[in-house]
Amino acid sequence: MRILILIAIGLLLYIIIGNILRKNKLSSLEDTDPEKMVSCKHCGLHILEQEALKSGQSFYCSQSHLEADTQAK
Repeated sequence: MRILILIAIGLLLYIIIGNILRKNKLSSLEDTDPEKMVSCKHCGLHILEQEALKSGQSFYCSQSHLEADTQAK
């Protein structure tokens, strides 16, 4: 009988500690800001804003797409 009580207590502790750790992990993931994505005006490829080339209000994935779009105008 004692062994069943000890097993039940151990199971409860395992569930409680698991829930606490899971909540801490989720809250730390929510604190990070996602990076902004933009699409290339020429081909539509989505890339990170910090990696994109910007010309005026338009974003491009490569120098060749920036040049191709400016030559088409």
